[in-house]
Amino acid sequence: MKIAVVIPSKNGLHHMKECLPTVLAAAKKSTVPVSVTVVVGDSADGSMQEAPVLFPQVKFLENPKHGASSARNLGVSDSQGEWLCFLDNDVFVDEDFFNTAQKYLRPDVFCVACAGYCAYPKKAGAWEQLDGVKLLGWKKGFPRFTHNIYNEFLPEMVEYPSWGVQGAYFFCQRSYFDLLGGFDENLDPYMLEETDLVYRGLKRGWKVIYAPDTKPRHKCGGTINSKKNKFTQFLSKRNRTWFVWKNVHDTSLCLAHWLRFILSFSPRLWKECLREYSVFHQTALHEKSARKKTDLELLEESNKFEQKCNTKEVELRQQKLNIKLGVDYLQARLNRYTHKYNSVNKIATHMMWACLLSAISKKQKNKPLSGPIRICLTIEGGMGDMLMSLNWATAFYIKFCKEKNINFFVCCHKISLLPHLTETLTCFVSESERDSQYFDLKITCNRSPIVQYANLQRLPTGLLGYVEKLLDLERENKYFLTVPYKDCITQNILSNLQKRWAQPDLVNEFNLQEDWILSVPIEQEKETLQKFGLTTKKYITINREVGDTQLVDSTKLWPLEYYRKLIADLKETAPQYQIIEVGCGKGERLGNADKNLAGKTSLEEIKVILKHALLHIDSEGGLVHLRHALKGGASCVFFGPSSPAVLGYSENLNLCSHACPIHCEFYSRAWQESCIKKNHICMNTIMEKDALKQIQIKLGV
Repeated sequence: MKIAVVIPSKNGLHHMKECLPTVLAAAKKSTVPVSVTVVVGDSADGSMQEAPVLFPQVKFLENPKHGASSARNLGVSDSQGEWLCFLDNDVFVDEDFFNTAQKYLRPDVFCVACAGYCAYPKKAGAWEQLDGVKLLGWKKGFPRFTHNIYNEFLPEMVEYPSWGVQGAYFFCQRSYFDLLGGFDENLDPYMLEETDLVYRGLKRGWKVIYAPDTKPRHKCGGTINSKKNKFTQFLSKRNRTWFVWKNVHDTSLCLAHWLRFILSFSPRLWKECLREYSVFHQTALHEKSARKKTDLELLEESNKFEQKCNTKEVELRQQKLNIKLGVDYLQARLNRYTHKYNSVNKIATHMMWACLLSAISKKQKNKPLSGPIRICLTIEGGMGDMLMSLNWATAFYIKFCKEKNINFFVCCHKISLLPHLTETLTCFVSESERDSQYFDLKITCNRSPIVQYANLQRLPTGLLGYVEKLLDLERENKYFLTVPYKDCITQNILSNLQKRWAQPDLVNEFNLQEDWILSVPIEQEKETLQKFGLTTKKYITINREVGDTQLVDSTKLWPLEYYRKLIADLKETAPQYQIIEVGCGKGERLGNADKNLAGKTSLEEIKVILKHALLHIDSEGGLVHLRHALKGGASCVFFGPSSPAVLGYSENLNLCSHACPIHCEFYSRAWQESCIKKNHICMNTIMEKDALKQIQIKLGV
């Protein structure tokens, strides 16, 4: 057996200098004779003058025509070998490339598709696969061969079929090649010539197989860049049209194609394609008489193989997810014991016990195989975090669960608050109920959703795709799960300057906007306002707390004396408005507000009061986000450790001094208790007179 390598090249001297030595090294190591022919066409880089001197063992031919098909045909006619190997000039191969391929070069095989990889992957040292088993599809009036099944997801089989090859690297048996008359030079200068060759063979019933261990490496668009080159994009449309006219004979597919072609509204495409219609019509008659398989039969074969591979892919992802569950469990235990015990021996002892519990755990066993899918989303954090996570959960519910046979639940450690914060979501479970019951999908969200458990076999296609996106995000950005600083890393690295309300959708599934889809219920508005005497005079609410677990001198709080001075000045400049102090009643009171309602209102009442306030004054926190969710209007918000670029809303007065070069939120565990610079400069330099001026402009006084 002999192998003849044919490489077309146009202005590719710099590629050949890099890649051709690897081909020659593999040819030298091959156990069968390998010849190498390079066909140079229309080159202005001195290829025909310099390359023969650099590579005397290679035969160089000059192509009088223009295009890849004619170049390859010329190279084949001037070489000898029972098997042809077609390579591009920007492809590297391993030393064992030809020896590895020999086991696939059998008499009953027409073509061998190689498993192509990226020569320069995004991550150094990684193997980034570009081409696998090529599937046959049909979309918008044209066949598609761009969907690959990569090695990782192939089921165990003696031999893998393929419905296409990558022109940059494949083998073809010469006897079959000659029967087809070689590449169709009408498709010059390039695009789909190898697809046309292989498809003609497939319709004749010839075998195309996939070689998963060949692994050539492609420089990816080293010669052409189909995504940016407009001429290449046009050639793709033109040649796909000619491909259909020549090779596709099924009536329904032809009708779909012609409808798409007519509606394309492309005079250039119409003119170019119709000019050669008679040529391809005659060729089509010949191809139709030679076929043994129909287009629909090939489509069905490809679809069956894809379904088989999808099952394997789901099983593989489920195995990885189950491993992740065990690792997450042990990581959580380790974090807990590290904080609880100072002795290494105690930590090790408890971790051994945790490992044993993990091994014998019966969680998620006895899974129901039928009945509605059950989903539980767990939301974490304070009031603001809960609201933004509920907004994401609402989008999740509307897209994946509403009006479908899916039971949807929301879990929160403050479960009593949930009915007051959402009217779209109605089914809630406690953390103990979540852990004791079975769910097909569990996702936890604080900054970004993390998949805790998923029965991938049960999830519908759309939801499965979303879960896979989340798993890919976690795998590619593992650092953002680092505890205890995951919030800092998520906010400042993974989602730098991305609005906080959009961070639960880092995979861009729901297109979350500043105008939330979360609908917060509100009741008895008139009665509440009357109860607190807020019906006769417009009012401004003001708060100086950080939730129901008040932190004295929190880094998020504007200085108390600044608040008191601001209230005094507001009373003087805008006496027509009441100043109402609100909050949980845990911190030191302001003392000079017109009315103190801190600690005297329920959540339902504070919603009404916030919504109807003319303005709300606060540090960045839960009440600001609640007012936004209620669509109550503007707030004046003081930003220090947290960033207005991330957490600010467009309707608000977002005040920030920029005296400190960083926003230190979550930079340390104790960021709220202790300022990193020890002087609270970020808050101390937001001056009361500047805040007053902005408020006066907003109120028009």
